Amino acid sequence: MSVRPFTAADLPGWVALSNLVLERNVPLEAVQAEDARRDPAQFSRRWVVEEGGEVRGLAHLYFFPFDPPGFLHASILVYPEGRGGGMGRALWEAVEQAAREAGASGLAADVSDTDPQSLAWAECRGFRQHAHRFASELDLGTFDETPYLDALARAEAQGVTFTDLGGADEATLERYLEFYADRLIETPDLAGHPRWPLAQVRETLHLDHAAYPNWLILAVGPDGEWLGTTAMVRYREMAYNELTAVHPRARGRGLALPLKLHAIRRAREAGLTFMRTNNHSRNAPMLAVNRRLGFQARPGKYEMHLPLVTSDV
Repeated sequence: MSVRPFTAADLPGWVALSNLVLERNVPLEAVQAEDARRDPAQFSRRWVVEEGGEVRGLAHLYFFPFDPPGFLHASILVYPEGRGGGMGRALWEAVEQAAREAGASGLAADVSDTDPQSLAWAECRGFRQHAHRFASELDLGTFDETPYLDALARAEAQGVTFTDLGGADEATLERYLEFYADRLIETPDLAGHPRWPLAQVRETLHLDHAAYPNWLILAVGPDGEWLGTTAMVRYREMAYNELTAVHPRARGRGLALPLKLHAIRRAREAGLTFMRTNNHSRNAPMLAVNRRLGFQARPGKYEMHLPLVTSDV
């Protein structure tokens, strides 16, 4: 058994193993398109372990915008029957060495909160829990908005209107990207982090591929002030709610739920079957809004951090 660098020929095996271990069904073509969009200036290295000509283990070390500055994100997957045989350890050694050579100040990794074996494996290598994010889903087919119309009416009674960026000109779009970037660093996920460059915001919102500007929704005050936003992107039959945030000056006015209600309407109009979102465990107000709307809990993730102590020798 040996670890070697990933090649393009490994991609089908990489996708098959990822889908198996992560219990998902991402098409090969979607991963190819994502790889093609990746900014070559952003750090990304991959490795595989083969057995019998098939990919049985993989590792990816890469830049992830939600990680602390100077950190790189590590992902190591081994097919279930092969665990305990040294593949994960060998892949980890390649990842750790590459991270140190790249000058990373630390590593971040995600571990499912229903996978104690992987959590223990990460903790044995020095990772410690930094955050817990809860995943939740809403069945769009059975959703009934009737119980929430009063909340929408209360927002509208304040003179608040709800609009989106469908048909917006470039100046308005640029203003929205700035507004979104400001809201991000007010969230528990990115509090204390540097403000994202607008290019990163564009990528996160899929504005240069599969753009849905009418899924970028604003709550606007009677004086034209932007009070809050909710933003969705599409992944095949799923609407993913990237962010719902209200400007600090507009908090406490009951705007988050009406914003999400407008997002739900648009996702249903598009014929999608479900909506998914993730929330930091410290984001109690948004977790409460999601529960009220009927989002159902799904397995979440622990964000694990490992500071890397470099030697001056």
